[in-house]
Amino acid sequence: MQHLNYWQFPGFEHIYLEDSYVLGIEAKKASVKILLEAVLTEKHPLYSQPLSGERYCYRRMKIKFPKPQSYNLVPQNMSPIPNPDGSIDLGNIDNFFLANGKYHLLGEWGEITLVSDSPELVIDSILVKNGDNPIYIDKDKIQAVEWKRKGAIELLYQNDLGNLLSAHVDRSKDAAAFEAALAYLGELQGGFVTHFTGITELTFSKQ
Repeated sequence: MQHLNYWQFPGFEHIYLEDSYVLGIEAKKASVKILLEAVLTEKHPLYSQPLSGERYCYRRMKIKFPKPQSYNLVPQNMSPIPNPDGSIDLGNIDNFFLANGKYHLLGEWGEITLVSDSPELVIDSILVKNGDNPIYIDKDKIQAVEWKRKGAIELLYQNDLGNLLSAHVDRSKDAAAFEAALAYLGELQGGFVTHFTGITELTFSKQ
């Protein structure tokens, strides 16, 4: 009987899900995605010192189950939990394992059981610096990308509460965010899909 815990899955070795936060669950025929505020351990390549007042290094990520053959979501408490900074979440992932050919995820939000190809960790957000505070802008929530001047881009996006906000990205002040925003702009214009696999690492595939 095969039983593997999530940290034994390729790519999941250096995250800690028990203190990560579930921000949303998207279940479609093509894939099942779980949006996370993930805790990174010190061995993760994107690890940095925790921000002031925070215990861990967090990074916005998605657990993606490609080509699910079947899935079953049993919700328990899907009410968003408000946080002091205004963000919301659904709680933690208490257990995530593979047993008898099925993936199981459990938390206070409920339980998901599914048969799928191997899960992947995907970074689909642009990290923008707002002074000393990071802003993670989910690529799916970007409404518009506009050139302000040479070397500067304005992003119009929705936050977790559905409010429409804007972020100014200047290449001279935040080169990594500018390159990510520029790649996304190219995606809109050229029909490419941009996968953010790191702060500055980008890969492209044609739709």
